[in-house]
Amino acid sequence: MKQIIKITSITLTIMFLSTMMLSAQMGNMMHKENKTDNMMDISKVDANKDGVVYQCPMKCEEPTDKEGDCAKCGMKLSKISVDNAKTDMKCDSTKKGCCADKKAMDNKHEKMNMDHSKMDHSKMMGEHAQMSNSIVREGTIDVASIDKNNDGKVFQDPMDWNVISDLEGDCPVCGMTLKEVTIEQAVSNLKKHGFETK
Repeated sequence: MKQIIKITSITLTIMFLSTMMLSAQMGNMMHKENKTDNMMDISKVDANKDGVVYQCPMKCEEPTDKEGDCAKCGMKLSKISVDNAKTDMKCDSTKKGCCADKKAMDNKHEKMNMDHSKMDHSKMMGEHAQMSNSIVREGTIDVASIDKNNDGKVFQDPMDWNVISDLEGDCPVCGMTLKEVTIEQAVSNLKKHGFETK
């Protein structure tokens, strides 16, 4: 009798483990199929066939063939090759750095801005401030003098507000794409976050 109970217990345990493994494999296969189904043909996005598309740096949305800002997080879309877009096209919302929706992104930026205003920026500059021609600005910032092409606009980091350039690019501190703003907006952003301006 004891032997029958022992054999029954072992059989049930093996069946349970087999069912669990099979269930996990099926779930993994379904996830892969869904991911493949969600992938779009990036060559169809490149309507003008120039080999370039525009993608949100946070990968909130699918790539597009037109310049502009992300509808979800507001960041300027980055210009990337079709080949690069193919390899990094779909954002998994569980990955760090992907924004699931604008509200979540706004909350994140609001918290960062509150924390950022409490920081001692003079201590953060370090080697960045010593770079020649650095776009990381220190002391009293004269935004108008940064506007070398006199178009009334500059590019400013929406997280490190004292990173300002007259040219498009990325922030050397946090890596975010600089956002185009008017000189007045840049000055307002600096003042709002505790920086001195001329």
